[in-house]
Amino acid sequence: MKDLEGKIIKFYRELQQLRQKDLVEGVCSTTHISKIERGQTEVSKDVIEILSKRLGINMKAQLETYALLENLLKEWHESIILNFASKAESLKSELEKIPLLQLQDFYRTYTLILTRYYLLAGNGNTVQSLINKMDKWMNLTPYETNMLLHVKGIYFLHFKNDYYKAISLLKEIDVNSYNHPEYNYDLAVAYHSIKARVSSYYYANKALQFFKDARSFSRLIDTEMLMLIQLEQDNFFDPKDSEYKRLIEVVDNYDLKKQRSLLLHNYGYHQLRRGHYDDACKLYKKAMDTKDPNTSGYLGSLDGYLNALTAQNIKSYDELFLLAVKGLSLAKELEDIVYIHIFQLHKYKLLRKDKEYFNYLESKAYPYFNKSGHEFLTEHYRMKLFNYHMERKKVEKANEYARHIVSKTYTDDYFV
Repeated sequence: MKDLEGKIIKFYRELQQLRQKDLVEGVCSTTHISKIERGQTEVSKDVIEILSKRLGINMKAQLETYALLENLLKEWHESIILNFASKAESLKSELEKIPLLQLQDFYRTYTLILTRYYLLAGNGNTVQSLINKMDKWMNLTPYETNMLLHVKGIYFLHFKNDYYKAISLLKEIDVNSYNHPEYNYDLAVAYHSIKARVSSYYYANKALQFFKDARSFSRLIDTEMLMLIQLEQDNFFDPKDSEYKRLIEVVDNYDLKKQRSLLLHNYGYHQLRRGHYDDACKLYKKAMDTKDPNTSGYLGSLDGYLNALTAQNIKSYDELFLLAVKGLSLAKELEDIVYIHIFQLHKYKLLRKDKEYFNYLESKAYPYFNKSGHEFLTEHYRMKLFNYHMERKKVEKANEYARHIVSKTYTDDYFV
């Protein structure tokens, strides 16, 4: 107890920028307060009371808060892991009112969890700043080391699109020192992003059990969706409509709006791949209706909707072209480079300007997709460019793309 009381006194003294001699004037010597702060001497309750009063704190309340902080941080971390956004926000506000959070005992854990919070909130700039600060830490505990690996893995996965780097970081995690199996989900997403379906399914299945045990229905649905996508992309397996309908029924029962939107989008893609264009159009439209138009998620469903409508071949050219223009305009407002390229390609395709389409694809869109790590788009458009040059008997040019696709199995994904 004396160690903790001394630590708290030192913390508030330094917080208030008081010198030791000013705090203890008329009470004890600076030598004695130095020993008190280091927990090296016995100290009477009267002295603690006087020093606490001078610092304007209630020592009993501070000791109780100290005891609660570890549990509060743990609860905050769990709320972030399980995507309980409102609870995470509430606990963040509560924690920020507690000065003792800045004690070294809690500061590193707090900073790591705070970084997880900003990852969940999508604030990449703040995350990068916090990572830069944490990279300067010395003598990390095994838990801190592994949690930092997890944080960096998520950052490279979702903010840098560097999937191989993300996998490298996440695979370094020592499960004996870091008991948070949900990182398997991040590994599954990373493997999915490089089209490593077997590995993605394997790690998603490992994460699934954790989310079942935690009764986190939103993350459970996310994981099942990811596993279903891996099966769907296997040309030897065709997931049935019943799987999508079952998951949609579950999200409706638990009012999981975000997951419902994603399911409708994925179900639409499933129908598009199978050539059921009418159903695909309806599902993509429903997905769009559940999304904020000022988001990349909306643009993704609009892209799918336009692909399905084009394949359906019922809408007039003018109606389709207006949708492409709408998509391009929204993408520019959001400064979303991926969808700027995609909707520009839609425009060229609808205008039947093949030369401009492939010139734009080869000079702007494909290099960006390749450089920024969008594996699905890169692979799809690489094959289109290979076929385009082969049809024109430009073998040397086609071979530039062939080198990258020889070892890969091409799947006919539906992009513009």
